[in-house]
Amino acid sequence: MGGDLALLQALLDGGFTFWGLIAAVAKLSVYLPSFLAAGLLLFLIALPISDIGLRNSLLKWAAGASVLAALASALRVMVQAGRVMDDIAFMTDPEIVGIVLEGPLGASTLVRLIGLSTIILAVLLPSARLLAGVVGALLVAGSFALTGHATRDPQWALSALVAVHLLAVSFWFGALLPLYKLAAPNSSNIHEAAHIAHRFGQQATVVVPVLIIVGGIFGYLLLGSPSALFGSAYGQMLLLKLAIVALVLAIAALNKLQLVPALAAGDVKSAERFRTSLRWEGLVFFAILAATAFLTTSFTLANP
Repeated sequence: MGGDLALLQALLDGGFTFWGLIAAVAKLSVYLPSFLAAGLLLFLIALPISDIGLRNSLLKWAAGASVLAALASALRVMVQAGRVMDDIAFMTDPEIVGIVLEGPLGASTLVRLIGLSTIILAVLLPSARLLAGVVGALLVAGSFALTGHATRDPQWALSALVAVHLLAVSFWFGALLPLYKLAAPNSSNIHEAAHIAHRFGQQATVVVPVLIIVGGIFGYLLLGSPSALFGSAYGQMLLLKLAIVALVLAIAALNKLQLVPALAAGDVKSAERFRTSLRWEGLVFFAILAATAFLTTSFTLANP
């Protein structure tokens, strides 16, 4: 009962305020294109697609997502300026924006912009794609470790965990679009879709444990004890996020055990079912990222 009241109070105090919601939306608008841009490059490096036209199309998606992520990062800084002063007018005030940029959000934004620029460089220069793509993805993932709960003690451990966790998230999230396009029912890439989806499933056997282990360690370092999961508002919101994660794992398991083998066997009808499954997986990823944005924006943790 006490935990429920704590969650309700936290929602009323921070989550459902105007600036709390606007800040969470601004953060989500950074998450989505950033992880898409980084994830697409990581996917194309790890699992090259033979269809040149599709590969070039996905590279354009990565470049476009990088531009959107840069614009969203600027918007987030402006939202934070307005939030600090509790006045929309200050969102474009140079002095207040400058003050915001002097803090952790400024460092995070700068590192992300460098990472996004490096990803665009990887798109434009095939000879530098491997190095620039990996470095860009690392910088984008690492930029999120410079703000929020990752800046608490032990900062070095939390920051490293966040960077590794978000690299894995980016790779998985970035895989959805290529697989969706490859599995188009009228496409000649059905067999390649099955092959690449199978290889992605093999790599996911490493990615998923990394996500679970890293996420578990991060949560424990933040909360201090398993009981805090149920006794604090932050812990209960984290449990909600974990429930959504379990859903995406279930969808991924369905793909790996049923739909991908059907594709490999030449079942053309399974292509649309696979694409439907990927759409649901993308929707659940959206819910996970939205919950993360809300959780890290509107809920605070007690000092250790």
